[in-house]
Amino acid sequence: MQLTQARQFIGRNCSVTWTDRTGAQQTAELTVKDLLFVPFYGAYLVSDSEELNLDKISNIQPVD
Repeated sequence: MQLTQARQFIGRNCSVTWTDRTGAQQTAELTVKDLLFVPFYGAYLVSDSEELNLDKISNIQPVD
C-alpha cells in the first residue's frame, strides 16, 4: 500500500489485515489517526493501538 492510497482512511474506523513479523496474518479493527514516513524504515499507518508498516498491510476496509 502506498501513502497516497492510505490517506483516504485517516480519521476512519477500518478493518486492517497485515502480516506480522512471524509471517502470520493479523486482522484488527482500528481507528486510523495519521500516516508518517520514517527514514530507513518506510511509511507507517498510525492508529489508536498500533503502528503498522504500510508494506506489511495486505487489506484495509472502512467499517463505518
